[in-house]
Amino acid sequence: MACHWTVQGAGLGCIEDTNFSFNYHDFPVAGFLGESPFIPPEHMNNAAMLMITIVYGVVLYQSSNLIADGSELLLLIPSVAGLVGSIVLPILGAVPDGMMTLSSGLGPDAQSTVGAGVGVLAGSTVMLLTFPWFIAVTFGRGQLAPNKDGKTVCDYSIKNPKMGLFSSGVTYGKAIADNAKIMLGTTLIFLIIQVPAFRIDHQADRDGVNQNTPADTVAQGRETAQMALIGMLASLAAFCGYLVFCYKQSQEDLVLDQVINGIANKTISLGAALRFAYDTTAGVDVKGEPLQGSGKKRLTKIVRPFFAKYDDDGSGKLNKHEFGALLKDLDEHMSGEEGDGLYNRTDSNHDGEVSFDEFLECLHGYLTDPLKLKAMEERNAVDSKKIPAYESDDEEEEVPEDLASLAPEEQRRVVIFRATWMMSLGTFVVLVVSDPFVDLLTAWGDRLGIAPFYIAFVAAPFASNASELLSAYTYAKKKSPKAMTTSLSTLIGAACMNNTFCLGIFFALIYAKKLAWQFTAETTSIILIQWIIGILAMTRDTMSWFMAWVVLACYPFCLFVVWYLENVIHWD
Repeated sequence: MACHWTVQGAGLGCIEDTNFSFNYHDFPVAGFLGESPFIPPEHMNNAAMLMITIVYGVVLYQSSNLIADGSELLLLIPSVAGLVGSIVLPILGAVPDGMMTLSSGLGPDAQSTVGAGVGVLAGSTVMLLTFPWFIAVTFGRGQLAPNKDGKTVCDYSIKNPKMGLFSSGVTYGKAIADNAKIMLGTTLIFLIIQVPAFRIDHQADRDGVNQNTPADTVAQGRETAQMALIGMLASLAAFCGYLVFCYKQSQEDLVLDQVINGIANKTISLGAALRFAYDTTAGVDVKGEPLQGSGKKRLTKIVRPFFAKYDDDGSGKLNKHEFGALLKDLDEHMSGEEGDGLYNRTDSNHDGEVSFDEFLECLHGYLTDPLKLKAMEERNAVDSKKIPAYESDDEEEEVPEDLASLAPEEQRRVVIFRATWMMSLGTFVVLVVSDPFVDLLTAWGDRLGIAPFYIAFVAAPFASNASELLSAYTYAKKKSPKAMTTSLSTLIGAACMNNTFCLGIFFALIYAKKLAWQFTAETTSIILIQWIIGILAMTRDTMSWFMAWVVLACYPFCLFVVWYLENVIHWD
């Protein structure tokens, strides 16, 4: 008879497994606090281990959702919304992966089990940059068509759009390229330990025979410990810097949203808006130089609603009559000849109309003249003409139904309490379950004859980051460039957190346990995939559905790269 629920001892037959045959007479209930509630994988048959793996995966998924939902509840409180969105959400979102990475190296045989942690780190990063990205483009795409400037963009206004591989896609904002640059910068942290580790690691010979002896591995761990410490400090610095960047960006967006809302509600005049731009935008008061960079981007956000106001015919450009309305709001009392002269000077390309960029430079000229700016600001009249809505699909956070009828103070108290227990419970469960879940992944690798890296690469990310798939779909259904920008920026931001927060935890583990860094193939694949997707994001602002399939293909390609480097090139 097969020995299912007991351990097969060497020459001893079936040894009783006390996890299932428990002598409760000798172990009273009072001592349960000193007992482990988790069944060791070596005490399970295959069916039991599959069931427990699924249970742990579902528990991790639900606890990750608790953390995310609790954090999003805090967005209902305006005073902390910016802090929550820019700092709390990214940190707590990375907690499950960080804890599984840490748990992979806490056991007695850390050097052999830590491969699962590398799999979690690599799998999470690559999965977030491929599957949700593909979902976002697939369900958010529209027909690609040339705009007024001849540039191919996604046009959601086309009825019965063509949705082919090359004829459909999405358009997103410049923020994607900016975040991609940060992501690529954070990948360089891997090289702090990888470069020296590659030099001292004895790679396998041409026949694939490992040249590292156990003594070599111990020595390599001691040699790379200092680099692991440097890498940990670099990760911490990059992590803090990224959080500061996110916080500043969220605060800037919050203020701009308030100004734009004031413009749309006709409570902010052009003069007041320009004064705000003058006070808060770097470089706008420099004479004789065209506005560039972040200053131009910020001024564009502020004055675009006014351009929409003056553009009566919706042509995207201002004619002389429409330009006259601008002069009126600028409090310029010019004769017809003087007005025509200013119009012609503003029309720098002499095509007979004023484009938005020319309109922007015209207003920039007023910002370099403090006297004119002050005169405009002092005008109290607000134009009663309706200002067309500024392009925005931001939605207010929806208050749960059971809180909607409460008074503001009571609502705030309940939201804080509910968010706190949800985030605390979710984090606690992740901390408790991560270790046994990683043990299961390692055990599956042993039983299947597959390196734990591959098991963790595939299984762990879908347990800890499955909510990102739904989030990508939700944003995609809005079908707008801004929603697409938000969705893809979130995914790139998650990769940045893995490259800083989770990698920092892994470096700390390597340093504390003096583990050898023998992950050349895995590190190469992580960096390669991020650079492929990062370059795609940086070199285009419109992505076809075909390119989304290319992005999705990066997921299996990453596994192939690791396999090829390990089994053909014989790295690690």
